[in-house]
Amino acid sequence: METLEYLMKKLKQKKIDDAVLTFSANHSRQIKFANNKIVKTGVEELRNIGIFVVKDKKILTTNCHDLIGESGLSNERGDFLEPNKKGMDKLVRKIFEFLKLMQPKKDYYGINEKKFKYKEIGNTYDPKAINIDEVDYAERGINAALKEGARRTNGILEVHDVKSTVLTSNEIMFNEKRSELYFSIRSLIEEDESGHMNSLSTSLKKFNVEEAGKTAGKIAKDSRNPSKGSKGNYDIIFGPMAIIPLLNIVGEGASIFSVEAGLSFFAGRQGKKVGSPDITLYDDGRLDGGVNSTKADDEGVATRRNVLIEKGIFKQYLHNTSTARKYKVESTGNAGLISPGPWNIVVERGRLSLPEMIKEVKNGIYVTNVWYTRFANYHSGDFSTIPRDGTFLIKNGKVIGSLKNIRISENILRLLKNVDCVGNKARYLRSWEARIPTLTPPILIRNCKITAPTS
Repeated sequence: METLEYLMKKLKQKKIDDAVLTFSANHSRQIKFANNKIVKTGVEELRNIGIFVVKDKKILTTNCHDLIGESGLSNERGDFLEPNKKGMDKLVRKIFEFLKLMQPKKDYYGINEKKFKYKEIGNTYDPKAINIDEVDYAERGINAALKEGARRTNGILEVHDVKSTVLTSNEIMFNEKRSELYFSIRSLIEEDESGHMNSLSTSLKKFNVEEAGKTAGKIAKDSRNPSKGSKGNYDIIFGPMAIIPLLNIVGEGASIFSVEAGLSFFAGRQGKKVGSPDITLYDDGRLDGGVNSTKADDEGVATRRNVLIEKGIFKQYLHNTSTARKYKVESTGNAGLISPGPWNIVVERGRLSLPEMIKEVKNGIYVTNVWYTRFANYHSGDFSTIPRDGTFLIKNGKVIGSLKNIRISENILRLLKNVDCVGNKARYLRSWEARIPTLTPPILIRNCKITAPTS
């Protein structure tokens, strides 16, 4: 790519230690709906250059989009028009002015130098996905919810066509493209009677707005006339939408960056038991059809599947090349040049269906969604979260009613150790509180603490 190559040439003339440049172009369309009606449509073209530069162990990261004129790109690969070279020259001067003011990071050990033969990942780009009639699909989801008994629906539908290029100072370059479809719908009947579900996919074949709308509508219908919950200890079945914010925190806690920053409950626990034998969880950068799947990380290391928790045992931290050299291990292909992180979080499926899991509970709650997940202490894992939308009381293996105004106050490690059963049907989701795409079934966790009802 002409622009990145020119910028890299200018940086190398300044005798940098390392540099990684990324270019991404995201053509996105968005529809918002409220009260069953389309209220806003939009089209956006986002182009961005990401810059990571190291000189004398001084590290600078920044993003730049103002080099891209209103005339846009000269071709699909992302080459800029000739006049932008003046802007790039100015940018390089600014980079080195800032570097002079920075302190060196003494434990920085460089970026990847090895060249890999990358294997393509299946089902990450579908031309049919980016050419859908988004109004038609949004209305299909809305109508499916209304048919189930919802009176009002709110939500969003997004279509993304993403192309990217990575270039490193070690002459590693690769290109990728990705399609993404996202539909989120919240169905409501009366106050405190609601349901929420979404559909996330890179292909049109697996994008099912009707199923998401139907599920959201059914949860709303089943949650009629909720009563205030009572504090105490309950066995809780976390539905996929409810558990993904917590699984995101688990995935982020596996990053060596989180460990070093004192923000991980996995510090010092490699090779040790952190959960029950029923929980196996991994990060998969090569997940077929994964929204975040990529053949290589930000410094060109081939991605892979990394087992984080295997039958309750914490197996490994996520590394980039620099942190791997520091700890004398291999990079896990998770750069993040500053902070290694997971690509797609996957929970290994279990043996029981959701109805069978409900039958296993004598005194418990089925939670379909949560919000306001907040940590009092990331290092110890203490947190609280508020069940939202359909929340159901279970007695002697049967759902007997719906609840409202409760809070879960718990500890992540305690939850992992109390996992009793993992469902056999998984959903691939993300949400506002769970930005890392996650493939998970419902999970039954015993003896969870419900504190005094919220006001």
